[in-house]
Amino acid sequence: MNPESQITSQIIVSQIGCGYWGPNLLRNFATQSGCHVKWVADSSPQRLAYVLKNYPATQTTQNWQDIIADPAVDAVIIATPASSHYELAKAALNAGKHVLVEKPLAMNLKEADELIAIAAATNNILMAGHTFLYNPAVQYMKELITRQELGQIYYIYGQRLNLGQVRSDVNAWWNLAPHDISILLYLFSGELPTSIAAHGTAYLQPEIEDVVFATMTWANQVTAHIQVSWLDPGKIRKMTLVGSRKMIVYDDISDSKIMVLDKGVEWIPKAGEVMDFDRLDNYNPSYRSGDIWLPKIDNKEPLGIEASHFLECIRKGEVPISDGKHARDVVAVLEAGQIALKSGQKVSL
Repeated sequence: MNPESQITSQIIVSQIGCGYWGPNLLRNFATQSGCHVKWVADSSPQRLAYVLKNYPATQTTQNWQDIIADPAVDAVIIATPASSHYELAKAALNAGKHVLVEKPLAMNLKEADELIAIAAATNNILMAGHTFLYNPAVQYMKELITRQELGQIYYIYGQRLNLGQVRSDVNAWWNLAPHDISILLYLFSGELPTSIAAHGTAYLQPEIEDVVFATMTWANQVTAHIQVSWLDPGKIRKMTLVGSRKMIVYDDISDSKIMVLDKGVEWIPKAGEVMDFDRLDNYNPSYRSGDIWLPKIDNKEPLGIEASHFLECIRKGEVPISDGKHARDVVAVLEAGQIALKSGQKVSL
């Protein structure tokens, strides 16, 4: 840790980018104990004026290299367009800074793997901003799966839809799907799907798909179908998990974010028949519909939990939940999905 942060007992962080998502990151890091945001860099004078007005203790610059060159800076937060993540993260890591970079970590596996290697060589924390992993509702789902409350998971489907924000640098797949892919990999303890198929259409801009439907399959035959779109009449952030014992509906924009349903299908012997699972004609399906739980979920802001976790990992030298490996696997699925999207063929991972 640098001399300035030792004197103040604070971690000195700086942020590159303060556009759409940047102000949320800045707000959360500025309110963390034991943390000082020294710099914010952005090419827009208007965004820098916003920073100076609301965070007078933070310096501003239009040159991101000023942050990289400052030896007092312990960690760099990158909240810029996706295409710049690799270049900026590489520069920060090579300068001996810890890095929190917004999703996706990079635009291809080669870049992601290089960032992981640099972080290891320089002994710095590399963490991606997969914020939903710090969402108490997602963590609750993970606990239920770990305890096998759902039984065997059959399939999952999710929707991440809205009217906007339309992007021109990436399509809806790279913009929105990282959230759902990150959640799925977290729920399945990092296990990658074996294949992915995808279909999408570009309505507003040539070659930039506004809506994408993708289906992933795992080795254990679990299937996950996700739909992402920024061209939809309603805002939907929803995921449904169907298991052999119970089912979960996760609705991120609902007051009751998690609904656990004791529902399922079981096979029972027909009247007068003996149990013989080699003969399914001896059985009738029995449909179970039991209780519904709406568990109380902590309403802490996930981004605040993420910011605190990043700082704690720096202090203790711990591996983040959304570390380089997790972020790299998200990029692997995104890259395979992009190939499937453009080729119209199922792609193996």
